[in-house]
Amino acid sequence: MTAEEKELVLSYLPLVQQIAYRIHRHLPASVDVRDLIGYGVLALVESLPKLDKSKNPTAYLKLRIKGAIYDYLRSLDFVSRSLRSKEKAIRQAIDKLSMEKGGEVSDEELAEYLGESPERLREDLQAINFSYLMSLDELFQEGRSYEELFESTEEGPEEAVIRKDLREKLLKAIETLDYREKLVLQLFYYEELPLKDVAGLLDVSMARVSQIKANAIEKLKRFLASVE
Repeated sequence: MTAEEKELVLSYLPLVQQIAYRIHRHLPASVDVRDLIGYGVLALVESLPKLDKSKNPTAYLKLRIKGAIYDYLRSLDFVSRSLRSKEKAIRQAIDKLSMEKGGEVSDEELAEYLGESPERLREDLQAINFSYLMSLDELFQEGRSYEELFESTEEGPEEAVIRKDLREKLLKAIETLDYREKLVLQLFYYEELPLKDVAGLLDVSMARVSQIKANAIEKLKRFLASVE
């Protein structure tokens, strides 16, 4: 590594740490933030040879760093079959208890019904929630590469059309959501608030927030698939 590259790594290190800590807020306590920082630094180093200072390098590096951290988290099986089975059990329990109670169900009531500790349920909900955060990130990227995604100072006509088309599709898809679904996605994806904070703002359980978010993402996917 050249002296200039070492300087660049040091100058962008705060960016890596910022991204890692923001992502970590959504994760179970069992995930070490130092691991996220480590994978982010590796992505930063690997990105330096392709870095084009005329094309918004910070936006490019953010995507590469975030992508590397997400790839690492996928390797931890955040979207495993067992997690989806747990999510299904939680959804069924919420529906059953809500009907019996005639209203919202607390996380403590849900944990008792499932025979789990509230702490264990919160860990599961955070993992489920983050799996959908990654799914939402992929949905908004719509399968494009990092190089295609980062903003260029010299956007060509074809890229402008693609970006405009994607924006219009997403706006139409979001309009199919109800107010609470839109609010949950706003708080998660743009405000980057953790699950517990969103639940507090909406005055509902963490389990209910996770369910709202999952329903919203499924609606977006169905709409985008129908207009392709």
